[in-house]
Amino acid sequence: MTSTESGRDGAEPTERVFTPAGHPGSAVAGAMVGVALIALCATAIRDVAVRADWLNGREWSISAAEWIADLSWQDWMWPAAMGLVGIGLLLLWVAIKPRRRSHLPLATPHLWTRAGDVARQCSAAVAELPGVYDADTIVTRRKVKSTVHGRSAVADRERIAATLTDVVSVLESPPRVVVRLRLRDSRRIG
Repeated sequence: MTSTESGRDGAEPTERVFTPAGHPGSAVAGAMVGVALIALCATAIRDVAVRADWLNGREWSISAAEWIADLSWQDWMWPAAMGLVGIGLLLLWVAIKPRRRSHLPLATPHLWTRAGDVARQCSAAVAELPGVYDADTIVTRRKVKSTVHGRSAVADRERIAATLTDVVSVLESPPRVVVRLRLRDSRRIG
């Protein structure tokens, strides 16, 4: 996704590129706050039903307000207050911390891909090579690690590494390729 901004003093517009990022950390905290608000609404609905004489009992909100009004400062409240301040600071950090980058940039401008998709492409390309019967690949920003299972007489480490290098060459900064070759004697297979 791109956005065009006009430059200052009539200069050429500059283009800003948005990097795909993961979900914000505040999404989880927001979901928990949402569940707490739903519980508070359920309590309010119950209190309305009690006030309308649809249910027997006492209103929970009035009971809670009276209990809070009767409280006086006690020693256990210091750790509780410090804990709540800590929780508040943690929620503040979760709200403002930068989101984790979720995609890898391709060599073509403004195009992105996920690391898992590159890993699947690598595994599929290596599995097509002669002598290879299985490949598991993990892709990070800096390294492509592929564990290849093959036949000792046919599988070629250099060809596997070249294939992986070719697949990741579409990335803006191709990661380092590491091949772990697990060979079996072709006489024992099949």
